[in-house]
Amino acid sequence: MKHHSPKLRIRTALFKGGFIHNPVLTQIIGICPIVMAATSLRNALLISLFLTFILVLCESFTSLFLKDTMRYVRLCFYTVISALSVVFGDILLSRIYPDFSLGLGIYLYLLTANALTVIRCEKFACKTTVRNSIVDALASGIGYGIVAVIVGAVREFINYGTVLNETGAERFPVVNSPFFALIILGFLSAIHRYIVIRFYPNELADTFFMNEVWEKVSIKDPGLSRKKEKKPSFSEDSLDSIRPRHSLSEQEENQ
Repeated sequence: MKHHSPKLRIRTALFKGGFIHNPVLTQIIGICPIVMAATSLRNALLISLFLTFILVLCESFTSLFLKDTMRYVRLCFYTVISALSVVFGDILLSRIYPDFSLGLGIYLYLLTANALTVIRCEKFACKTTVRNSIVDALASGIGYGIVAVIVGAVREFINYGTVLNETGAERFPVVNSPFFALIILGFLSAIHRYIVIRFYPNELADTFFMNEVWEKVSIKDPGLSRKKEKKPSFSEDSLDSIRPRHSLSEQEENQ
């Protein structure tokens, strides 16, 4: 009899993966493109769209084909898929909008080695279904994109006095510096922390567990060289009460 993984609800993924445990504000993942290239709302939107596209492709491919593949081989595939996505996306959009990547420079291609992609694929996609992987990728991409858009919009408004319309001379070139972007991220992180502590204190106590979403049948991961134990089954609504982010070590879980 074929077993199925419980479905990860979109609402749960967006709330816990995109907001409560935002990859940028709580895990400090993938901040380099935001700090260096999100100097305008337009650049921030491009970074967010490309990263979300990469996450969806990598997590889907991992869930479909790489569950029984050695871990170091999976890591190579993540980089290859990300690189192909960025290159072909850049070529395609450049034909439609010749200056679309203007301002991003090398930071667009640095998305091919983004840590967020590796973490989501290794901690989540290789342990669950394609549907759950796509939902998780969208939630992570949206959470990342919201932060990038806020940083880009603030920097553009201070520097040009406009939003989505970079025209005229720069008034305060210092806002394009990484230091200024880190200041904005610091304020956002503090606000985010306050909201979570004030309104969702129970969510703060735990990390967003990855090992709560698993296949109901035993899976052997060659990258770990050991067989995972069979876990108890869950109802369709059980994922609303979990926090599938970074899993703790077995010793911490036992405590």
